[in-house]
Amino acid sequence: MKDHQLKAWLQLVESGSIRGASRDLRISPAAITKAVRELEADVDAQLVVRSSRGIVFTESGRQLTVRARLAQAQLDLARQDIRMLQGDGRAHVSVSVTPMVFLGVLPDVVTAFRKALPQGRLTLFDGLVPQALPMLREGSVDFAIAGAIATDLEMDIDFEPLDTMEMAVLCRRGHPLREATTWSEVVDAEWLMHIAPGSQHARWLDQLKGQGLRPPERVIEVHSFGTSSALLTRSDALLVAPAELLRSAPYRDMIERVPLALALPPLALGLLTPRGLPLSMAAERMAELFRKFVALEKRQRVRRATEAQDAPPPCKYDRLP
Repeated sequence: MKDHQLKAWLQLVESGSIRGASRDLRISPAAITKAVRELEADVDAQLVVRSSRGIVFTESGRQLTVRARLAQAQLDLARQDIRMLQGDGRAHVSVSVTPMVFLGVLPDVVTAFRKALPQGRLTLFDGLVPQALPMLREGSVDFAIAGAIATDLEMDIDFEPLDTMEMAVLCRRGHPLREATTWSEVVDAEWLMHIAPGSQHARWLDQLKGQGLRPPERVIEVHSFGTSSALLTRSDALLVAPAELLRSAPYRDMIERVPLALALPPLALGLLTPRGLPLSMAAERMAELFRKFVALEKRQRVRRATEAQDAPPPCKYDRLP
């Protein structure tokens, strides 16, 4: 496969027609057709089906598209690294971050990255693991910082743990169930869940069944932090989320923890990358900044917990007028 063939193929996928691809690339329709035929001969499979309604991509064509995008992304990163070695700081880094990251260390990471690469360009996506994985595989992002269950990840993804997040059942301030301690009290409540394959909520539902507990029936499936936070703070829906959210502005003044006597397994926060594909120089620099600031935040959290344990109990006379 040659670079110009893959570019022609990807533009064909993007535009959906040979004429559109030739117009966008400013080459003849015959050149697009030739590139597709050469690719079909190379892989010994039909990639498109032509009809009176246009072209339809075969399953082989769809698989080629995924790999072609990744190959082009890696070539672009190689060119970027070479330019950086020659003193050009106009690098591009694209990262997917979980909500607890953009509520926590992200501003510090971005500030430090700006100092290191003033001309660098950043693209940031927010999302959980099920959203981040397709972007990693397609090369849309260099890496992701997210909470993941390492054993549920497929073999094509590497996971470097950075921290451990305590999970809790959360509700809005003044919720009728804010003092509930047993599962029977909350099972019939409305629950917000992201239950895509590989998600922490999907694993939690499996654990409930394994413990012989009836799973919730009133479930709202959510796919973004914005939707979850809006319903959590402005309705009676409950959410299993990192306990650190209770200390994050502005949510710390809007939510509280349900003291449920139910073990919630912690979730590992870490760096996800496509296995076997090295990060670009700029992406590695940003990944190192995430490692640094997540470790710093972890040390600060441990210190606060230690200070709280060591603090003397309040004296009853302190409340006297």
